[in-house]
Amino acid sequence: MIDLDDVDTDEDGALTATAVLPGERRVTVEYEFDEELERPDDGDVDEVDDDEGVEPEDLPDLDAMQDTVQHALARLTEEILDGREIDVAEELADAAQEDDEDLDYDELLQAIREDLVLDGVIVFGDGGLTLLYVAASEFPDLVIYCLLDEDLEIDDLMVE
Repeated sequence: MIDLDDVDTDEDGALTATAVLPGERRVTVEYEFDEELERPDDGDVDEVDDDEGVEPEDLPDLDAMQDTVQHALARLTEEILDGREIDVAEELADAAQEDDEDLDYDELLQAIREDLVLDGVIVFGDGGLTLLYVAASEFPDLVIYCLLDEDLEIDDLMVE
């Protein structure tokens, strides 16, 4: 079981924490409410719109969020994390080379792999996962979002 440290709630009432994943990867962990369970913008449970069909008691409590997060993170083995890191680096290098065919692919791939760091994990209410990477030298001021499917393979990759 992955231990969560510094467990707290954000302004919306969702869990935030830190954790050490296999391979000594220290990450920030966030719980993301399912869309139909989102709290109002100000986080005031009393103001949940009755038309949305969400009752305050339907929102997960901290213990339920923590259980969901720990169960989801437990699936992330060192082998899975290493594999996704390689896959992300390859997809980023492929996209960069499509934009500029003069780039040396192997050199670019190596640079991205050396720079890529898992920085965070978003866990959804259904146990789904998004890995957040940073690559400060290659992609300064950008976050790489890697949405995983049920088999923990890359479902979608976005750079913002």
